[in-house]
Amino acid sequence: MRDTSGVTARIAAAMTRAQSGNPAEAALELNRLLAELGSEPSPERAAAEYVRAVAAHHATDAVEALDAVDACIRVARAIDEPGWEANAIAIRIVTLIRTGEGGDSVADLVAAENALSRTRDLGLAGWAHTGLGYAYDLLRLYELCIPHFELAAEGDHDPLELPEAPAINRLNLAESNLRWAHELERLGDPSHDEEVRERRREAHRWAGEAVQVIVRDDLLGYWPIAGRMWLAASNDDSDAAEAVVILKDCRDQLVKLGDLELAAIAGAYLAKAYATLGRLEDAAEAAHRAGSDLPPTSDPPVEALVRHTAVQIVAESGDAGAVTGLQYARAITRGWWAERLRGLYAVRSALANHELSIRHDAEWRAAREDPLTGVGNRRALDERMSVAHDTSRSVAVIAIDVDNLKVINDSYGHACGDEVLRRVGQLLTEQCRAEDLVARAGGDEFVVILDKPDERGSRELVERIRTAADRVAVTAQEPWFALLRLSIGQASSTDGTAVSELLAEADRRMYADKRRRRAQERTQ
Repeated sequence: MRDTSGVTARIAAAMTRAQSGNPAEAALELNRLLAELGSEPSPERAAAEYVRAVAAHHATDAVEALDAVDACIRVARAIDEPGWEANAIAIRIVTLIRTGEGGDSVADLVAAENALSRTRDLGLAGWAHTGLGYAYDLLRLYELCIPHFELAAEGDHDPLELPEAPAINRLNLAESNLRWAHELERLGDPSHDEEVRERRREAHRWAGEAVQVIVRDDLLGYWPIAGRMWLAASNDDSDAAEAVVILKDCRDQLVKLGDLELAAIAGAYLAKAYATLGRLEDAAEAAHRAGSDLPPTSDPPVEALVRHTAVQIVAESGDAGAVTGLQYARAITRGWWAERLRGLYAVRSALANHELSIRHDAEWRAAREDPLTGVGNRRALDERMSVAHDTSRSVAVIAIDVDNLKVINDSYGHACGDEVLRRVGQLLTEQCRAEDLVARAGGDEFVVILDKPDERGSRELVERIRTAADRVAVTAQEPWFALLRLSIGQASSTDGTAVSELLAEADRRMYADKRRRRAQERTQ
């Protein structure tokens, strides 16, 4: 994204503050920026609106986040950049999930995936992979979440070139793999044991890479704390006493920074480490504090981790009620798991149907599109005339022949002749209405079909086409375009001509026009 008077650098700084414990400061700066940018749609305004949504998300201000999302989508469509739309929709999904409103998550996921597939901006694609990964994570659709996070980490592309972006991509992978492992553990099914170990290994690998990136890039403040916390949390082979020291320190620092959700996560893992050492009183205290630190708007998987850890530790102390509670929780977890699998199937089916629909539309268009000029082909022309005949509605046909094409091919080569044909196809499309059909009937002949023309519609279009072609010839620097001449004939059912005779009649008048033009040229 281009930098305009330092605007991009200010947006990047706001993004960093929003993601590292200072969303209120970020929001103030973004509101100042948006006032300076004005209402004109631009990539900078799209970025500022998106980061405003991120800041509101971190501040748990759902109303502000959704307002910024809507604004970002409007700008994205105005500047024709689907990458911003994909990112904004991902924030909307996350916001609605966290507020419990839900919305139509499946439809939004399909829309975001579609927008992501259409962007050519690698940085925006990287962010969208991260946003969609987060949305899938909250929906517990880890099979869809992890690949998005991996694609984000694979390229490490970032539209604002944030120094912390590579670390974030790896920390996301550590967290999601660990969440997946915990959910499998809560099922209490030994058949998942190997998958649990694999997820924990992956979490630890990505946390280790994140720490390396944080050290390499000399990231300060929040990032070293987060890196150390996830590395300690994911390491089954670590010294539990060392883990206690690291996790306690990380928890306390995160509280000071105001990131209570991550502090609660650190507290839950601290409780687990205490329990491993057999220090159940300390474990219970840490688990209780984690529950107290947990914000009311925390993500559902985080709350499940914290609450389940607390009950598990009480159960380990021999409390019969807690043991019964764990058994009940296991039954609930299995129900949730079945629901999760149904959700996974529903989203995968929706994505597959959408992809099939897009592929079908593309195949349908390809079968009816002239590959050289991009306008309709003979099949599209015949189908449109068949519909006109069957419905008996009024229709007009304009036949256009490109004069001098053989001369152009012989004098300058077929590549130049193809250029002329493409320019004619473009010219006709520009002059016609969206509902009109422009088709290449074959060779140097084009046809335009107008549905429900008024008495002057086709005649006025013929004059516009002639004027546009003459303008191209007069202003052309290339000699092959200077030779552009069009012979045109039109016929309309409003004149009493039968629909079945319109093409033949328009052709006859087009050849009459060609003879007339040649006669004029000979007398000049």
